[in-house]
Amino acid sequence: MRLALFFAGAAFCAAQTPVFVISVDTLRADHVDTRRAPHLMSWAAQGGTLFTAAESQIPLTLPSHTVLFTSTYPYANHVEENAGSVPKSAVTLASVLKARGYQTAAFIGSIFLERELGLDRGFDTYDSPFRFGAFSRLSGEMLSGGNGNSYSARERRPGALVLRAANQWLVAHPNQPVFVFIHLFDVHKPYTLGSYDAQVGAVDQLLGAFQETLRKAGWWDRSLVVLTSDHGEGLGDHGESDHGYFIYESTLHVPLIVHWPQGAAKLPARVEQPVGLVEIAPSVLDFLKIPAPASFQGKSVLDGSARVVFSESVYARDSFGWAALRSLRSGGWKFIDAPKPELYDLSKDPGERRNLVTANAAQAATMRAQLAKFSAAPATAPVSAAANTGDPQRKKEVLESLGYLAPGPRGVGKQASADPKDRLPLLLDYEEAVDLLSRKRPEAAIVKLRGILGADPGNLLARRDLGVALIERKDFAKAIPELQRVAAAAPDDYVTRFELGIATEQAGRLREAADQFEAAVRLAPEAVQAKEALERVRSAIR
Repeated sequence: MRLALFFAGAAFCAAQTPVFVISVDTLRADHVDTRRAPHLMSWAAQGGTLFTAAESQIPLTLPSHTVLFTSTYPYANHVEENAGSVPKSAVTLASVLKARGYQTAAFIGSIFLERELGLDRGFDTYDSPFRFGAFSRLSGEMLSGGNGNSYSARERRPGALVLRAANQWLVAHPNQPVFVFIHLFDVHKPYTLGSYDAQVGAVDQLLGAFQETLRKAGWWDRSLVVLTSDHGEGLGDHGESDHGYFIYESTLHVPLIVHWPQGAAKLPARVEQPVGLVEIAPSVLDFLKIPAPASFQGKSVLDGSARVVFSESVYARDSFGWAALRSLRSGGWKFIDAPKPELYDLSKDPGERRNLVTANAAQAATMRAQLAKFSAAPATAPVSAAANTGDPQRKKEVLESLGYLAPGPRGVGKQASADPKDRLPLLLDYEEAVDLLSRKRPEAAIVKLRGILGADPGNLLARRDLGVALIERKDFAKAIPELQRVAAAAPDDYVTRFELGIATEQAGRLREAADQFEAAVRLAPEAVQAKEALERVRSAIR
C-alpha cells in the first residue's frame, strides 16, 4: 500500500499548520531508545512515526543542515565542509514557508550555524548569539581575533537557553502560522555531564519539558514536529572517536521522529525504508500541500516509493589530500566507494564489520554504477563564502576548540589515492598533536608532527602546526621556513600569516613581519590581534 493513502482526507493540512524542526546535533540513532531517550521515543509511540533508517548526507554540521533546509546534495550546493557558506541564491524551507505567510524563526545552539554562514535565509528571526573575528582557511579554526594570540571563540550555548528563547518568541506569536527551527548542541563534545549517553539523557529531559510547554500553550496538538540530527558520533567505532572522517552508520544513521497534528491522517508508526535528510523539506511541504521548488533534489517520503540514499565525506581529501568517500544505501545494502571499496549487508551486519565487496561482486558493481550517477556531477571547487556574499573578506571556519580537524583547501596533499582507512593512524597522531599543543606541550607535539610529515610530507596542516609548536618553543629560526612553505601553498590562511608574522618579528625581521601582519589583516579585518601586531611592528620600524 502506498503511504500516500494514509493522507486521504487530510484537507486541513493547509499552509497554516505550525511546523517545528528540531535538530539535536551529533545524535546517534542507536542511542535514541526508551532507556536513554524515553520522552523522544514517546513522540513516535503516541501517534507519531519513527523512521528507522534515516541517513545523513554528510557528517558535518553546516553541510548537513544545508542539505536539510535546501534539499540539495552537498556536491550540488558545494557546502561540503564546515568551513563554508550557504549560497546566497539558495532556496530554503524557511524561505518557501515565509513566502506562504509563515512567521519564521530559528534558535541556534552553536557557532557552526552562526548567521554569517548563510543558513538564515528565509528566517524573520535568527537567534544566534555568536561571532568570530577570524578564521583559518587551511584548518578552519574559528578564532576570536581578540587581544593576544588567542584562537578561541564562544562556540555554544546550553539547550535550556535555546529553548527558553524559542518559548519567548512563541509567546509573542500566538495563533499565527509559525515555522520554528531549534538547534541543540548539548550532545556534542566536550561533554559537560561526563559521557555521551548522559548528554543524550539531559537533552531528552529538556525536550520532554519543551513538549509539555507546547502542549499547555496549545501548540503541540496542532503542530507538525520533526525531530532529527545532522549526524551521529563515532564513539570509537571503526577507530573514529567523533565524526566527519568516515561514513559508517555510526555517523550517518540519525534519528527521525515525526509528530503529526491531531486529527491528521498519519504514516504508520514505523517506516523501515531508508530515507535521507535531503527528503525532509519536500516532505514537510508535501504534508502542507505546498509545491516544492524546482531546486529541491529530495523527494517527499509520503508517497512511499523506494529510494536510494547518497552520502559523502570529503574531509580526508580536503584536509590531508587523501581520498574522498561516497556511499549509497539501497534497502539493506550499503556500498562505500573508496580506493578499497566496501559493501555491507546492514540487515545482517549493522556494525559494518564484514566487507562483502569480493563475496558479492555483482551487488557491488550494481551499486557502484548507481553511485556514479551522483558522482558524475562536475567536480567544481566549493562555493566560497566570499563568492556567496560578494564580500571578499567573508569568513569561513571550523572549531578547533571542539576537537574538529576542519577541512582546508582541496588537494593540499599529493596522495589523493590514499584510502582514509589506511591513513587513520596519521589522523589519530594529528589529533594527538593538536591536543598536545592545546595543553602547552610543544616538545611532544613537535615529535608527533615530525613523525606525520615523515610519512606524509605534503600534509600542510601538520607542517603549519609544526611551525606553531616551534614558535611555542621559541625556536623562531626553525619555525620560519616551515611556515613559509605553508604560506606559499595556502596564501589565504590567516593562522599561517599571523604566526609567520610572530616568528619573523621575534627573529628581528620587522619588515617581513609587517608584510605578514598586513596579509593577516586583509584576510580578517575584524581580528584585533592582527591589527595590534601590525601597528606594533610599524611603530618599531619607524
